[in-house]
Amino acid sequence: MLDIKNKQLADTFNTRVRTPWVWLVLAITVGLTALFYFSQKPQLVIYSRHLKSLTDYQLQEAFTMRGMERVRIGFGADSVFVQAQTMNLREMAVSFSREMDNIRGLGVKVPSYESVSRFEKEVLSKVAGMRRYTTGRMAWNHQLEGVRSQVMELEGSLHQKMVMSLDSMRAGYLVGLGSLSEDEIARLPQNLKTDFIKLSRENEELALAWSRFDNSMAAMYCEDMIQFFQSQNMDELSLKSRIPMAFYFLSLVLLLSTFFFIFRSKNID
Repeated sequence: MLDIKNKQLADTFNTRVRTPWVWLVLAITVGLTALFYFSQKPQLVIYSRHLKSLTDYQLQEAFTMRGMERVRIGFGADSVFVQAQTMNLREMAVSFSREMDNIRGLGVKVPSYESVSRFEKEVLSKVAGMRRYTTGRMAWNHQLEGVRSQVMELEGSLHQKMVMSLDSMRAGYLVGLGSLSEDEIARLPQNLKTDFIKLSRENEELALAWSRFDNSMAAMYCEDMIQFFQSQNMDELSLKSRIPMAFYFLSLVLLLSTFFFIFRSKNID
């Protein structure tokens, strides 16, 4: 008796499974599961986080360059603080590059390896230049004060011209003895003349060192990657905005299919 009932149940189950409505319900269920999976993918969070990282880098670079300006003019400069800020830039760039390597292996769309690598190299080069410049400029500012004390002993227009020349060099301009006449140059003490020429040459070298890191290459690569993440963010938002509509539609179809299958089964019985 039990075998007969089991056979009847098996026959009924096989009959139901062969109906197209059962497969429709299963297909819709799989579709809903797939929609739920895609709705939970973390790309949007990842893109937003790295957008913030790049924006933070831009702010940090601008803040560090303001500190470098103070180093250049020698007023209110804290070399230890500026060096710490440059290391923050380095750590941000290296950390960003490592994170890109990690998530690239997970199949998430990220900027090309070349873009990330160029950005990291530009930042590392910029930081190295800043650190060398800071050390050299702080020593130069100390020498400047020694030359200024000698200039203070001069009188008249010669004193004024030399002070203006020193102020111009402090601001980063290239200045020599060209603004003085031959007579004024002859009136300069030999020690002052030697120290001034040395100071001027070192200022030229520092101006060249400044130009090597005062460029927008790192900022340009950073901006390119920001635009990439913004574009991916918009694509993800557009995709996720369609998922709820598809989810509701498939849920409705699944509900109607289930009811129809139940009613049809009762009619067959």
